[in-house]
Amino acid sequence: MSFCVRYSFFALLLVTATVSLSGAEMLTYRDAVKNTLNNSARIRVKIEEINISDAVYRQSFAGLYPEITANSRFEKYENLDKRDDQAIKTVSSEVIGGEANAWRSSIYLWGQYYISHWYKKRFEAAYYEKLKDASYFECDIEVKKLLRELTDAYGAAAEGKIKISYAAETLKLLQDILKLKKNAFAGGQAAYEDVLKVEAEIADTERQISSLKKEFYENLERLRSYMGMDCSDDVEFELLVSDGKMQITAFPKIAEDTPEYKARMIELEAINLKEKAAANNYLPDISVYGRYDYYGSNPDSLYSSLQDIRETAYSAGILITLPVFDGGVRKWERKKSDFELRRQKESVIAVMEEKGRDIKTLYAGYSELSKSLEHYRKLHDRYSKILDITKKANIFGERSLMDIMEMEKEALAVSRDMKTAEHAIAVYEKRLALETDYKHFISEYYGDWTYKY
Repeated sequence: MSFCVRYSFFALLLVTATVSLSGAEMLTYRDAVKNTLNNSARIRVKIEEINISDAVYRQSFAGLYPEITANSRFEKYENLDKRDDQAIKTVSSEVIGGEANAWRSSIYLWGQYYISHWYKKRFEAAYYEKLKDASYFECDIEVKKLLRELTDAYGAAAEGKIKISYAAETLKLLQDILKLKKNAFAGGQAAYEDVLKVEAEIADTERQISSLKKEFYENLERLRSYMGMDCSDDVEFELLVSDGKMQITAFPKIAEDTPEYKARMIELEAINLKEKAAANNYLPDISVYGRYDYYGSNPDSLYSSLQDIRETAYSAGILITLPVFDGGVRKWERKKSDFELRRQKESVIAVMEEKGRDIKTLYAGYSELSKSLEHYRKLHDRYSKILDITKKANIFGERSLMDIMEMEKEALAVSRDMKTAEHAIAVYEKRLALETDYKHFISEYYGDWTYKY
């Protein structure tokens, strides 16, 4: 088989694999992303954490409303003081003396509203509200981490598929070369050493194929676990295509737009509110209250005491509590808030440095790989010209079929490296898009992801 025919057939095979293979299962990157987000327990955990944060905030905010309680007590009363001058005695509308033996029923409605919550509890509620907002970005952080792992696994599996295909084609070519070498040896035109070298290359290629398949199936299992679904061992992958050379310059601005940075900034705002709440704990507690009492008593039965129940008292007032000494509880609470605030400021700086470093490192690798791809393309072009010249030389009897097949083998290696480099650059672009423009990435591959929680 001539090189042009062989190479054209193999190129057609690769192009067809990127679109569809009759009878073969096709897995696209978009489907992998959707299945992963739909089936990941890690994302569902984060969504429930959002719900928990919302419940904690609402519970804290409920403290700004007045407290109203209804209380009742039904009891048998025995007066053990047998002196004759006993009369009914009450303290705070509670009867503590009267009949020697009596059934008593008391009901009172109590209401209290803390005015001081507006300069104490309000900041605490706002603190939990900010933590709830931060939990949304924590979910985005987990999504990013998961999709980063998925992209690496998908890229590795697809790259393994490319290498296995090229290795299989190289093996077939080596087997054809071995036939020619054996015929040449039989005709006395080649040494037995040449036959052994080709056989060694075949054995080494088979070893490489076995190693490549091992890595491929490991990456395929990783993909299956991420997607929560099964796919066949002979699944074909959509080969990612580069969108063109990406240009990134404003690294600090990009880092500030990441969910990691936004989460830390919202947590900083939350701790600022918590610090204000701790500072206001030195202020007095002020509340208004009211109480309405009903009381009934009868020496005969509980039912009779209930029939005798009546209005007895009403009280209302303002309660002011000023902290004088608490052993340092408020002092150290404020100290703790100050330390937390300082720690969070350092966390913001740390995440800014970390994300900037990650993006710069990723972009540096992408830039260098882009340069390498240009070299591969030039090399591939040179080999194409060399093969064309070799083919023409074969027509004039200046080169043998063996020379053409040896050149085909080298060209296949160059083509394999170029194809894997193209795919690797496309994977780099996906990872860069995930890091530098998370919202657009999610919108493109999943739509309105925020509506999921």
